[in-house]
Amino acid sequence: MHTRQPKQTIVSLPIRKLHSHPGNANRMSKAKFAKLIRHIERTGHYEPVVVRRHPSKENAYQILNGHHRVRAMKQLEHSRIDCVVFDADDEQARIYLLSLNRLAGRDNVYKKAKLIEQLCRSHSSRDLAKLLGDSKTAIEKLNALSQNQPLSKATDEKPFLLPMTFFVTEPQHALIAEAFDRAAQKDGNSPRSQQRIDALLRLAQDFLDKEMSAESSKEPAIA
Repeated sequence: MHTRQPKQTIVSLPIRKLHSHPGNANRMSKAKFAKLIRHIERTGHYEPVVVRRHPSKENAYQILNGHHRVRAMKQLEHSRIDCVVFDADDEQARIYLLSLNRLAGRDNVYKKAKLIEQLCRSHSSRDLAKLLGDSKTAIEKLNALSQNQPLSKATDEKPFLLPMTFFVTEPQHALIAEAFDRAAQKDGNSPRSQQRIDALLRLAQDFLDKEMSAESSKEPAIA
């Protein structure tokens, strides 16, 4: 038996009535945003923006997914944009921000951590992991990050943190772990995670230095 899917009606709304959600953690590079503008300008096609009725502004809407599309349409001087209106309270809005916005762009880790912290007040890390598609450990680390690092200070003074995920075999993992441990010996007083980051940076820099040295040695001498 198939479950009937809820019908989502697309409506055209004035862009001036759409407002960003203050907890939006998604960011897009300048290059990717430029591609988005060119795509909309060339084809006129885009995915409808997901919004909810604004919780405090009358006759207005709050964006849950599609902040970059709205910004692109503004830049292209469009006055209206296609939207789907979700009936979402504040908690549901935070979940949408963390799930829907992962499909494009990248996260501002500090803002994402703040959203996680707020949701952890009413959800267990295990339940959030199921809702958002993140691991339980990642949820707990982000919650701890938000509690230990005030959001206002973090977003003003620190650059975005970008996740790197890759999979290796067991022998490869052992080799990399040994390299990390040897390279991290200089930072015995730092947290283990920071030691590994510093070690990885040193390994990468050493590799690039050797590559550049090898390339320069192959260049013919100028008479």
